[in-house]
Amino acid sequence: MSVFDSFANLAKGALSGEAGNHAAVASGLLDHLGGAGGVGNLIQSFNQNGAGGLIQQFANGQTGAVDPNAIEQALQGTGIIDGIAQRTGMSPDMVKSSLATVVPLLVNHLTANGHVTTDGQPAQNPMPEAGSLVQSLIGKLL
Repeated sequence: MSVFDSFANLAKGALSGEAGNHAAVASGLLDHLGGAGGVGNLIQSFNQNGAGGLIQQFANGQTGAVDPNAIEQALQGTGIIDGIAQRTGMSPDMVKSSLATVVPLLVNHLTANGHVTTDGQPAQNPMPEAGSLVQSLIGKLL
């Protein structure tokens, strides 16, 4: 069990309902990506799958939840949704729904703070540690 699995289980138990699911999905996403540094690959997947406009919206502060089907299309071919479902024990539909809330916040946080560009390249500031990033996201979800 990875530290992300432990955090996801703790978050699901400590937070109720959607907030717990979102926290577990955020942890599962960062685990799947290999930490915060993998977010650039996530952004590149969006761009390659024709969803670069969503990345621009997120980076510009439009962080409301998006259509889960748009998330599924943007992540097509990555295995992220199924990977998170396996890590968290949640259904792929629940994962998509949570990703529709988590990804806009994650992308906005990392682009606004100069950690990654909207084309998925590293920016001037080093990536935060995954644990502190998940904590920040949970704070925005509550």
